[in-house]
Amino acid sequence: MQRIVILGCTGSGKTTFGKKLAGKLGCEAVDLDELHWLPDWQTRAVEDFRARVLDKAQAPSWVIMGNYSKTRDMVWPYADTFIWIDLPFFTVFRQLLSRSIRRARDKLLICNGNTETWGKLFSSDSIMVWMFKTYLKRKKEYGDIFRAGKVGAVTYIRLRSHAEADAFLQNLKP
Repeated sequence: MQRIVILGCTGSGKTTFGKKLAGKLGCEAVDLDELHWLPDWQTRAVEDFRARVLDKAQAPSWVIMGNYSKTRDMVWPYADTFIWIDLPFFTVFRQLLSRSIRRARDKLLICNGNTETWGKLFSSDSIMVWMFKTYLKRKKEYGDIFRAGKVGAVTYIRLRSHAEADAFLQNLKP
């Protein structure tokens, strides 16, 4: 495992897991949200975003976390391992809601100095609404991909609980 893509729905814990995995493997953790979002929740120009992602994807080893379909063509061909954090809906709902409340309450900085706000949390474009819109879509999409199993030199790993994710990290040899 040299180049690992971490997939999962919004709030599934991709970044947390990915950073732990990268730390254990001694490689760079690349959060696509950090490359995509600018201050004040402005999105980076697509060409600039893709160029930054391609630069990271061409490195010899990494863990890339995120679901941006507009960068798959430049990340996925380099990957040798895909890990899907596939948690049950209510687990994701609970952890995303508590994370969002904590971030809004404590004004925690995320994604290039952005913060979650109460207004954003309860707006029509909130991360909670996004999770409701995309959870089943991601589950079907990644289910189709992962049903293929190992294809060539690419390995697919599906982690369905926090316990499975913790055991995977615990048993991993650096």
